[in-house]
Amino acid sequence: MQNPLYGLILAGGKSTRMGRDKGALIYHHGKDQVRYLHEMLNPFVDQVFVSIRHAQLSDNHLQGYNTIEDTRMINSPVNGILSAMDKHPEASWLVVAVDMPYINETAVKTLLSARNPKRTATCFSSPVKGGPDPLFAIWEAHTKAEIEALTAKESITCPRKMLTLLDTKLIQNGIDSQVLSNINTPQEYKEVLT
Repeated sequence: MQNPLYGLILAGGKSTRMGRDKGALIYHHGKDQVRYLHEMLNPFVDQVFVSIRHAQLSDNHLQGYNTIEDTRMINSPVNGILSAMDKHPEASWLVVAVDMPYINETAVKTLLSARNPKRTATCFSSPVKGGPDPLFAIWEAHTKAEIEALTAKESITCPRKMLTLLDTKLIQNGIDSQVLSNINTPQEYKEVLT
């Protein structure tokens, strides 16, 4: 029997470059980014969780969601992924970063149809950065020990680097490259809105 697939919205970053919480931003879809991604993932997974820092527990826009607090001492999105794996070791995780406003149903379906649960992860090849895009990806449950080994023994905390070293299934096409865009600054946010 295949293990459950949960959704994980990575919303625990400090949004330093943006200057405000990226999860609370509203794009063309007319709702804050956490709500948009939650509604996007919900039909495709068994449960959806929001990965947060302790300081975000009382944030209004995060109330009412199943949250998983970052518990690892890792300054990277890997903190959220491993914290989710700690809390629900039975599950694989469809992970999406909160700063990706172009994620859509087609992209989610393409990722799911390409998934190989025997591999470490399944993700798209980034047309901009090259190599795996780790922040819209499926990380399999059996990968946890390998991730921990890389962080502990090799001091690797970059999720992109991890996926280049692990047995990752890369999807080369199937979606518009814009879907994988991360919006990190007020200027980029303004450009999306216009």
